[in-house]
Amino acid sequence: MTFDPDYDSTTANPANPGDPANVAKSKRFQNAQGVEQGTCVHLGNCDIGCDVDARNTLDRNYLPWAEKHHAEVRALHLVTNIEPLDGGYKVSFDRLEHGTRVPGSHTARLVIVAAGSLGSTELLLRCRDVIGSFPAISRCLGSRWSSNGDFLTPALYPDRAVHPSFGPTITCAIDFLDGSQNGQEFWIEDGGIPNVLAAMLKQEGIGAQRGAMAQTLLMSIHHLLQGAEPAQNVMPWFAQGVDAADGQLKLAKKFPTGEWSLDLGWDIKKSKAVMDEIIRMHLRLSAATKGAPLVPVTWTLFNYLITPHPLGGCNVGTTADDGVVNHAAEVFGYRNLYVCDGSIIPEALGVNPSRTIAALAERTANIIGDEGR
Repeated sequence: MTFDPDYDSTTANPANPGDPANVAKSKRFQNAQGVEQGTCVHLGNCDIGCDVDARNTLDRNYLPWAEKHHAEVRALHLVTNIEPLDGGYKVSFDRLEHGTRVPGSHTARLVIVAAGSLGSTELLLRCRDVIGSFPAISRCLGSRWSSNGDFLTPALYPDRAVHPSFGPTITCAIDFLDGSQNGQEFWIEDGGIPNVLAAMLKQEGIGAQRGAMAQTLLMSIHHLLQGAEPAQNVMPWFAQGVDAADGQLKLAKKFPTGEWSLDLGWDIKKSKAVMDEIIRMHLRLSAATKGAPLVPVTWTLFNYLITPHPLGGCNVGTTADDGVVNHAAEVFGYRNLYVCDGSIIPEALGVNPSRTIAALAERTANIIGDEGR
């Protein structure tokens, strides 16, 4: 997130409707890669796309930096296979074009797979088990998957406005990674809720493609919500924890089509203790701040979890007997084939993982550069 040191957020509080957060207050500038961004003005839309480009996303740092060094970014390409070929690799793909798939391929001496925990694992499983292009990839492929202990407990504050739709989505954390809470390791964060409805209603041409009745209804809602924050009395308590990281990803045939799809085998038993401890802390913090916590029924009834931070599947190891890639993220048995994303992390981190993933990727890039591959 890029902040303006001179920006006074205290005068841009939603409790002060005379001077709300406003895109016009964001200052435009060019970052180190020559990409235009704006400074943060606490709009609260971090999770759905920053209106002023204050988020330091890949299209504003690593990708333009790569393009400066002659990389070519090809959007709308879906890789279908990778296979060894003449001292390198052939990468097959479908180019998505006007609703159809146009097949193509490219050869390279060195290939880096970076499709995330689910994407990279599924691609390599397809190559090994369906197509047969990588028969020697470790049998550990797909193992030790983790949800990174992610959990969300919303709490209601009927007598207190907490403004979750204002400011950065996460601003602080409480660190319990020392195991002080019954031996479980986790940390707690505050959360945010983008004001999605207000953002939609503020778009130009609100009724251009809607019927008169729908337009009238939406405009009525718009007037009711002018300057309002529908979730202002809700506090989303976030958490990440060190779970057992014992999930198993594999390919399974879908019925009745017979198509292969990624399937997750997940047993909550060994991870339940840390999740229960996280919930206990959420309940304690909600009570201490006079909130009414609402533990999701998906957990209470079914022990279902949702994670924005999947990890593992192509784990780093010392040999092919305990991992898929080595310390440099190179696939065991396949020289110059690398995996650089969260799939190589072999256990839960219990914190937001983006910087760890970036650090590992930069380390791999340095190793490749130093060895002149």
